Amino acid sequence: MRLPDRRTLAVAVCAAFLVPLATPQRSTDADVRAREYVQFLVLQLDQWTTDFPQAYNMAMMRPPVDAASLSEGAKAGATNLREEVARLAQSSKAPDLLANAQFKSQLAKTISAAAPMNEALGKQRFPEAIQSDWAPIRTTLNSLADIYKVPLLAVLEPPAPGGKEKTGVAVAAIPAGAITGYVVDQRCALSGKAMWVDVKCVQKCVRDGDKVVLVTEAGKVLQIANQAKIDADSYGQKVAVTGKTEGDILTVATLQIL
Repeated sequence: MRLPDRRTLAVAVCAAFLVPLATPQRSTDADVRAREYVQFLVLQLDQWTTDFPQAYNMAMMRPPVDAASLSEGAKAGATNLREEVARLAQSSKAPDLLANAQFKSQLAKTISAAAPMNEALGKQRFPEAIQSDWAPIRTTLNSLADIYKVPLLAVLEPPAPGGKEKTGVAVAAIPAGAITGYVVDQRCALSGKAMWVDVKCVQKCVRDGDKVVLVTEAGKVLQIANQAKIDADSYGQKVAVTGKTEGDILTVATLQIL
């Protein structure tokens, strides 16, 4: 299964509304951009989950996957997720999307439908292609969950190929008061979410002399005062940062990769 070109789509759609404005705008302008961003995330999910159930169901029929040990929720997980995403796409047309209770409820149902499958992918060695396709789907679901403040899917480490299988371990809880976002360079921060997670691009830009920043899900860019506090391992990663903020300047105390 081949996913759509996420980088091209993300840059084309996100760039129109993530670039900071030079002058203050009415709050409705920000609301429109935020609504468009949510709709963009849902569009990604709708596209990426179209063929995913077929690939997932085929993978369950072949070793090393042991379908007999999976829960019924895990076995039907991809199909259930696809059905809930289709409903989520319909709900995303609401004009009051940011405060729409029906959309938030449907998002919670969508994540709940994905949870058993997410757990199975963290416990059994599914094909690498399935894991690769699942990672951006889970990330996008968690991006929406972060916006609407509903429970996130655990990020689980799949068993290593060719070795002894191990149970996936959920990442640590986000510290209280932490700011979540992506560690990117200043130029990539203005180019849409596909660039926020482009590790090689961030590395190259930093080598060329660009500074790293923290960009939130809503596209707000925070300048990092203590650059030495940012390790290269966090480039292009979603992180939770604690520290002191003054305007758009962030002094990092702790950083946790999510």
